[in-house]
Amino acid sequence: MVRDKLERNDWEDTKLSLITSAGRALFDEDRRTRPDLAEMRDFYYSETRASTRAGFLGGMFSIYMDSFDAKAEHTWQLADALSAAAVRLGARWRMMLDAIPEMLSPDAVADAVARQMMLMDDLWIGLQKLGIRSPHAPGLMNAVHLGYVKQIEPHLDQRVEMERLIEWLKPEGREAKTTGAGEAISALLGHWVKHSPKPDDLRYMTENIIGIYGDPRVQRGGVWSAVAEDRMAVILRWLTGENIRFFLDVVSEVEDSHMWEPRRRFWLGLHDRGRIDAAWVAFSDPAAKEARRRGAGGKGTLRFGVQTAGYGRANTSLLILKIGRKIVVEGSHSYKVHIFDESNQRAPTLYQWRYDCEAIRSIPGSNAKSHNGDWQSWVLEHI
Repeated sequence: MVRDKLERNDWEDTKLSLITSAGRALFDEDRRTRPDLAEMRDFYYSETRASTRAGFLGGMFSIYMDSFDAKAEHTWQLADALSAAAVRLGARWRMMLDAIPEMLSPDAVADAVARQMMLMDDLWIGLQKLGIRSPHAPGLMNAVHLGYVKQIEPHLDQRVEMERLIEWLKPEGREAKTTGAGEAISALLGHWVKHSPKPDDLRYMTENIIGIYGDPRVQRGGVWSAVAEDRMAVILRWLTGENIRFFLDVVSEVEDSHMWEPRRRFWLGLHDRGRIDAAWVAFSDPAAKEARRRGAGGKGTLRFGVQTAGYGRANTSLLILKIGRKIVVEGSHSYKVHIFDESNQRAPTLYQWRYDCEAIRSIPGSNAKSHNGDWQSWVLEHI
C-alpha cells in the first residue's frame, strides 16, 4: 500500500502507523537489499532527513536499531539520515544520543555500548537507563552482545565476571539470549582449554551453561553449533567428570556397600589422568528418584538414562564410559564390569535414554570381571 501511495504521490489520510510498519518490513533481513525496493528505501532515507514529525523519526530510529548491521548499506544510510534529523528527534532519542554519542556511528556504537556495560552493576537496568528498553533485542543489541563478550573474555577466569556474563545471558525472570550465546559459551570456556578451574567454579559454570542451554551430548545444534571445537571439548570433559561423580554419589546413597569408595578413587583417577573420553549414566528407578531429589531446586543440569531390567536387576544402575576404542559398562549391585571393543556393532552406545543391563550382559564379545581381587589392574589391561 505504501508503495502504491509513493507511485501515485498520494499521502492523504495515510496513518503514521502504516508508514512505520511498512518501513519495518522494508528493512527486514529479506527485503533490505532487494533491488526492486531501492526506490522505497530512498524515499524513507529522504523522508527521515526532512521530517519534522517526532513520531516518524522515533519509528525510524527504532528500525535503525532493530535492523542494525554495521556492514550493511541500509544501516549507514539510516544513520546518516537520522544524524541530519537529530535536533528534531523526540526526547527519548535525544537522551539516548547524549548517553551514547556513538549511537549513529555504525562502526563504533557496539563497542562503545559494550564498554559502558563493563562498568555497570546490573546490565539490564543499566542499559535501560541508557534508553535501550529491550537489551536482548535483535540488530544493534546482538552486535553489542558480541562486543561485550569480546571485552569481558580476558576476565572470565574470575568468578565475579563469570556470574556477570551468565546473568546477562539469562536475567532473572527473563528468557535466555540465544543469538550470540555460542560465542558467549566459548568465551566462558576459553580459559580452561589447558587448565581446570576451581571445583566450585567448574560446577557453577556447568550447572548454569547446561541449565540454560541444555546438554550438548543429547541436544544437538542450536547455540552449541557456534561453540568452537576446542571449547566444546572443555564442557564435554567437565560433563564426563560430573557424570562419574553423579553416578558414584547416587549409588553410594542407595546401595550400602563398602565397595564404592575404591571404585570412586579408580574411576575418578582415570578421569583425572585424561583416560576417559565420555560418560553417561542409566539409573534404576530408586536411584533415579534419588538423583531427582538431589537436583530439586537446582538447575537440573545432568541428564541421565534409565536402566529397565526388572526382577533381580531392578535396582541396578549403570555407568557407561568411552575409553579410547573401548566401551566400559560399570554397574551397581554386584554387576560385573563389562568391556566392549568399539568395533562391536552390538556394543552399548552412550547418551541413550534406556538401557537393559541384562541385555548388555548377554551381548557376545565382551570381557567381564567381578569386583574381586585386583579388578582395577584387569580393567587397565583391557582398556
